[in-house]
Amino acid sequence: MLTNTLMLVRSHPQDMAREDEFNEWYTGNHVPDVLHAPGLKAALRYKLAVTQIGEVPPYLALYYIDNDDATDANNGMMAYLNAPDAKRMVMPAATGQGEDWEIHGEGGGTRPGGLISVDTWAYYTKTLEVGENDVSPENAAKGLLVTYTAPAADADVDALNKWYDWHMDDIVTTPGIRGGTRYKLASLNAGAATEFAGIFEFDTDDVEKVAADLGQTLATAPSGGIPTTESGVPALDIFGFAFYKLESAPTKVHTLLP
Repeated sequence: MLTNTLMLVRSHPQDMAREDEFNEWYTGNHVPDVLHAPGLKAALRYKLAVTQIGEVPPYLALYYIDNDDATDANNGMMAYLNAPDAKRMVMPAATGQGEDWEIHGEGGGTRPGGLISVDTWAYYTKTLEVGENDVSPENAAKGLLVTYTAPAADADVDALNKWYDWHMDDIVTTPGIRGGTRYKLASLNAGAATEFAGIFEFDTDDVEKVAADLGQTLATAPSGGIPTTESGVPALDIFGFAFYKLESAPTKVHTLLP
C-alpha cells in the first residue's frame, strides 16, 4: 500500500535550452536531498508524453510521505530544507531575470525565481487505492496516466465519488495499467492545483498503446460515462488528462554534489 500523503510538484525549466541542467540538478541533488526529510519514503520524476485534455506542465515529481498530517509533513520538510547541509546545491540561477513565485502556505511570501519554475506544489491525501502500485526505485511505474479533476459546481459530490471509485476499477482492467490511486487536495504551497488527482501506474512505457487500449476499455466500461448534474452537464470537470513516461527514480544517494 502507498502512503496516505502525497506531495505533488509540477514544474518546467525557466529556460528550455537548459533542460539537461534542470534535470541534472533535480534528479542528482534536489530529490536525494528531499528524501532525507522526515517521513519521506520515495520520490519519482516523470516527463509529459501525451496530453489529451488541458494544458499540463512538462515535469511531474511525486513524493510519498509517511505522515498522515499534510501540514505537519510540510512543516517537517521545510524545517529540514531550511537547515544547512553540505551536500545541498542551491537551485541553478535563471537565465536573465527569473520570475519570483508565490508561497500560499503558512507564512506566505515569495521565493526568487531560478531555473526551476514551479507550476504546482501541493499535498494530497489518498482516498482510494486499487490494483498493484509500487513506487520503489526498482519497480517504479514506467508510465503514468494522471487526471486533474474537480466536481462541477452543482454536482452531487457523494454520488460522483461513488461513481469515480467504480470508474477506477474499470480503468485498471486496461492492459498495461497495474494500479491506480485517487487523491484529494489537502493543502497548496504554490501555483495551482485541482481538488482531485488520479494517478494510474503502467508496467510499460508504451503510453500511446495504453492510451488506445484505455479508450476501448472506457467505451464498454460497466461504470459508464461521467454522471451528469440536474442541469445536464458533466458532474466532473477535467482540467488535465495526461500521460507521462518515467524520467528518473532517485534514491537518497546524491549523484550530483557541490
